[in-house]
Amino acid sequence: MHKSLITTIIAGIAITLGMMACNKNVYDEKIHEELIHYYSKVDSVDQQHMWQLSQDKTLRFQVPSGSSYKQLRVYTANPLTDSNAELMSQIYVSSGKSGSLTVNVPYQLSTIYAALVDASGLLYVSSLPTSSSPLSIDFTDVTKGVAITSHKPQTYTYLFEENYPEAGDYDYNDIVLRVSQQRTAENEITVNVTISAIGADKQIAGCIRLVGYLYENIDSVYTTNGDSFNEGFNPQKQYYFHKDTTLLIEGQNHEAVLNMFCDAHWAMAFNMSLDYGLFQRKKYNVLTSVGDNYQIRTPRTISYVIRFKDGFSSVLDNFTLDTLDPFILTEYNGGVWETHTEQFKSAKVLHEYFVPSFKDLPWALMVPEADFLYPLEGHEIGYRKKTEDGKVAMYGAYATVGHSFGEWAEDHNNYLDWYLYPNKQLTY
Repeated sequence: MHKSLITTIIAGIAITLGMMACNKNVYDEKIHEELIHYYSKVDSVDQQHMWQLSQDKTLRFQVPSGSSYKQLRVYTANPLTDSNAELMSQIYVSSGKSGSLTVNVPYQLSTIYAALVDASGLLYVSSLPTSSSPLSIDFTDVTKGVAITSHKPQTYTYLFEENYPEAGDYDYNDIVLRVSQQRTAENEITVNVTISAIGADKQIAGCIRLVGYLYENIDSVYTTNGDSFNEGFNPQKQYYFHKDTTLLIEGQNHEAVLNMFCDAHWAMAFNMSLDYGLFQRKKYNVLTSVGDNYQIRTPRTISYVIRFKDGFSSVLDNFTLDTLDPFILTEYNGGVWETHTEQFKSAKVLHEYFVPSFKDLPWALMVPEADFLYPLEGHEIGYRKKTEDGKVAMYGAYATVGHSFGEWAEDHNNYLDWYLYPNKQLTY
């Protein structure tokens, strides 16, 4: 791109984006698109891309008549033999009950395991390929046994860029969350949230929308240990654009919203003894060494217990990780902007903001892996562009040829296993 055009784009976007909060009519989306593409790490993003690596699937079941089974569980691996199996779903059943439930299945998962559980805790396990259509459990041939361990719930990693609607640096470590959900009673879901890393410089708030569930559907929300990410937080001491510390708030469309944290830095890392009584915004867990602005801190987890009102037991059979919409809030030019994953980017849960119609690299990603290795500070997740001589330059944290983020960005139907091929020298 010629230098004169770059100058024009930068000048134009500075003016138009700077005026968006005041008058949406001056916004020039074409200039915005050109600037974002100029800073993009790939030449051509697949315009059909939804940046998804998993999908919800319906699973049909029939509990044998005359049985004493109490629960039906679905796992990512055999719970009788694999300690790394994750619990995808858990519903309550009785003799002869038939119906369906929903599970969120990563594209790379070829087999899932369904287990009926009796009153003594014994599991009766059957496997089925995820490629089946429809997914239907056959309990005529099962393996009986005890779970090898208390399996953790299925956990996904959510990665955010802090600069929306401006271009990011695409290392996707400004906020890193690990999120899981588990049915813990007939009318209860527990959502576990871990803040693993913060590579941002500014205040970032965070929430989770319960997609399709209204605020009035919820009876109560509390945390398992009584703590919250806002513990000790005092928004009156300085200006904060997000001050509400209530655990559950109501969205603009009356949906239920878990109000996680007002300030990510405070939520994860504020410590009087380590910070000499001062609150400083440093970067946490994005480099393997420490320095003036970089620290290594233990990830912090809060578990939210959500109790639904009577009558929602059967509806919760279809509650999956795809029912959760984690998003961050940042201040930009006098307004508050929400950053969601692609499928929810237009949600406008708490605030009004512009949503560009063009498609380039997203500002948020979900990876269906609990221990996804996110890029170190300063290393893009994947760069793939042609050089002047026509060759393709490819580097970054996920740049293995045939299994790279850049290739997936250009073709949403292929290279879906890219997140399984990290460069461990460039990831945390």
